[in-house]
Amino acid sequence: MRKVSLFVFFAIAFFLALNPSLAHSAKKDKKGKNEQNSVRPPDWVFGKSAAYPESRFMTATGSAQFEKSADSDALTNFASVFGQVVSSTAGANRKMRQDTDDSVSKESEFAQSVQVRVDESELIGVEIKERFFDGKKYYSLAVMDKAEAAKLYKAAVDANNRDIARLEAYSKDDQFSMERCSNLFIAQGKAEQNKRYIDRMFVIDSDEAKAMKTKSPQELRAQRIEVARQIPIYVHVSGDTGSFVEKELSEMLTSFGFRFSKDSAERYRLEAVFSMEQKLSKDKESHQTFFSLSCALRDSALSASLWSDSYKGRASSFSQDDSLDRAKTAIEKKTQGDLAASFENFLRGSR
Repeated sequence: MRKVSLFVFFAIAFFLALNPSLAHSAKKDKKGKNEQNSVRPPDWVFGKSAAYPESRFMTATGSAQFEKSADSDALTNFASVFGQVVSSTAGANRKMRQDTDDSVSKESEFAQSVQVRVDESELIGVEIKERFFDGKKYYSLAVMDKAEAAKLYKAAVDANNRDIARLEAYSKDDQFSMERCSNLFIAQGKAEQNKRYIDRMFVIDSDEAKAMKTKSPQELRAQRIEVARQIPIYVHVSGDTGSFVEKELSEMLTSFGFRFSKDSAERYRLEAVFSMEQKLSKDKESHQTFFSLSCALRDSALSASLWSDSYKGRASSFSQDDSLDRAKTAIEKKTQGDLAASFENFLRGSR
């Protein structure tokens, strides 16, 4: 038996000696299938690629542990480069002015930098063209064909301009209405989007960008504010001792340009229910003030509810008076923050 085993061993050794490739293959398998032969990465992983000349393409690369993350990184980097180039091409700052008066809010002026982070969802004509995996990390290449992107941007601006014209003309027979105000708010948003598109067009084709025209967002804002100033809104809050919440709601409405009214016969009515209660904590250590507000804007001419929202909260303190003050501060922040944002979404047509 021992002689047979030795014979088999020497036979195998002799066979492998005559076939070294099999021995190498066995050694490779022993190391594991994850070990890959070195593959030369494409040029774009390290920089510019001759396949995508700058005269025709804009590119950006991204890398990550996962493929989708690498795609997202490439798009983010593309947006970042786009923003930097726009900043140096289109100028340093643009001044915008809030159209207000004493009855609405204090007048202010601010400078808005052109170099803002470009929203990935607004990157027109950009696609992931190539991917590469080196065994450890994924790489993605985002590419924009400048000529094709220019056509897409121009088409997008033209479409927005048509929408703006339609929104401006719509409801002129009922011009001092919430609908008219909302249409102008939507038109303003489209004009703001067009400005971003044109800024990017300066990178792709500056001559084409100079030829592109759109309505000024500031002009549409001024129109919207002027319409809003002609719209009085009756505000009534039940359960509001001292009219604190009524004041906060009135300030929120006037921040959008609307007029506060105490006449219950107005077409538009903002009706709200407010409650506030103070309790001692279970351990008797602190005072807690609970509050809640629900409100709805109604149009009596259409017998319709246009918008509604609510919030609630709690404030705690070792002092009962301080707990109440904290609750009032929280109510002010929620009204001028979350509630105002919800109302703006309604005016912009996204609610």
